[in-house]
Amino acid sequence: MDQTFRTQPKRIVLIVAGVFSVILGLFVVVLQPGNHRIIRLISLTCISLLVLAWCHFDSLERRQPLYPWLRGVILFLGLFALFIYLFKSRGLKQGLLSSGLALLSLFGLFVITLSSNFLFTVLLIGIE
Repeated sequence: MDQTFRTQPKRIVLIVAGVFSVILGLFVVVLQPGNHRIIRLISLTCISLLVLAWCHFDSLERRQPLYPWLRGVILFLGLFALFIYLFKSRGLKQGLLSSGLALLSLFGLFVITLSSNFLFTVLLIGIE
């Protein structure tokens, strides 16, 4: 079945996560070192919301309920709760496979953040 991009909201969440990673790299360069607590708070909040959105769309796709207690756990634990959700929704074997893919995706987002940080550092030092 050929699905359009609009009918795959999990991909949109991943693209938003990629854009967020680029913006995070910029903020680390632009903000003063004393303001990194603000960056951490904003990034943890955004990551938790992105994980919640991805889990919500995944539960709709799999026709499984996303219980209110699990939503709360996702909001408070963020990335760690993603792995709880993956094992709960998929079982042990598929949960391990999905967790591996999630770790690979997280590594990719980390590389995007570091790359954008490097790029913005080079561009801003070149301007000064």
